[in-house]
Amino acid sequence: MNNIEKQKIYLIRHAKPELPYEGKIYYGSTDYPLSKEGIMTAKNLSDGLKNINANAVFSSDLKRSVDTAEIALSGKACNIKQVSGLREIHLGEWEGRTFDEVRSEWNDIYEKRGASFDSVRPPGGESFKDLQKRTVPAFKEILDNNPSGNILIFAHGGVIWTLMCNYFCFKLNDIFYYPMDFCGIHLIERSGEFMKLIKYNWTPNLS
Repeated sequence: MNNIEKQKIYLIRHAKPELPYEGKIYYGSTDYPLSKEGIMTAKNLSDGLKNINANAVFSSDLKRSVDTAEIALSGKACNIKQVSGLREIHLGEWEGRTFDEVRSEWNDIYEKRGASFDSVRPPGGESFKDLQKRTVPAFKEILDNNPSGNILIFAHGGVIWTLMCNYFCFKLNDIFYYPMDFCGIHLIERSGEFMKLIKYNWTPNLS
């Protein structure tokens, strides 16, 4: 790809999943399906993506990400390639546990993680620094194998945030200070080795 040609990369968070306990749980890598609301939002996303011609489409291998991609790209002739490196953060023993359960059973580490999201791991799980160590290489491999044409990547809030931090100097520990909406689009423009963040958490034509 020469220095004049510009490539657009769309990082898209999955739609809302169907969660127990009114969503007040830790569910990083737990494979929950989309909720009815999520399915409708993914269908609305389809309108926002209808004029985008993608050279390549990728998704996390978790169901909520794959299903969002399939619904949003319905009617398009796209081969969605699943990438395990784009899977959401693994929260170890906290997966599927409620906020109250975790706070009660692991209060010390819960408090430490509240102050240092980037580096503190749940028991048996990943920190966001750990997550970044697998998402960035996975993303770089996608770019190396697709040097031209638009790229769509359907992934997760934590995954997208680690990439934002790596390329645009956000602080990894500030993950929850910035919005990361379901079906939010983060548009990157790439020219050679230069990466420019064009839109953050953008939701075109969505109600």
